[in-house]
Amino acid sequence: MPLAEEFTLGDVPRLTAALKRGDERAFAWLHRAWASRIHRYCFALGAGCETLAGEIAQAVWLRVVRHIRVLPDEAALWNWLACAARHAASDQRRTGGRYRGMLERFTCWWQLRSAEAETASPSDHLLPALESALARLRAIDRALIEARYFSGESLEAVASRHALTIRAVEGRLARIRERLRQSMAEEIQKKHA
Repeated sequence: MPLAEEFTLGDVPRLTAALKRGDERAFAWLHRAWASRIHRYCFALGAGCETLAGEIAQAVWLRVVRHIRVLPDEAALWNWLACAARHAASDQRRTGGRYRGMLERFTCWWQLRSAEAETASPSDHLLPALESALARLRAIDRALIEARYFSGESLEAVASRHALTIRAVEGRLARIRERLRQSMAEEIQKKHA
């Protein structure tokens, strides 16, 4: 797409009309002409935070694409862009606040979980839960798990010994593993409750 100098700030109504129509050349021209000015303004709105400034600027460009209207002159265009930037900054702070709150809650949860994990080794919870889950399996299911995973037998060997197809063994093992996971999770939660 050639970026010919076909737009000027002297003809803002034509530029904004082209932007409203979705003309990529108009958008590329405006972006090339004013990206640094908009980014500087967003940097000020973001209180010097480069990441926030970038997100605000991105939101401004999205607002240009979605909501621009035909404007009479350069001052009106700048006022519209500045207003879009202020609204984008407000939106970013609001949604960013929720996001930061979620991150703080996650961090607290993770630290609590990590502190618990440091006091107990994984085998303190997992091995007893696995033993309990295996004991609750039907004998045929336990035999399939033990042959495949504890004895290390191939799928072919397990299938021939139990008079099943390989696909049947794979399907059964997948269902058994899922039941084991659920059973182990319930067992671990009972111990932590």
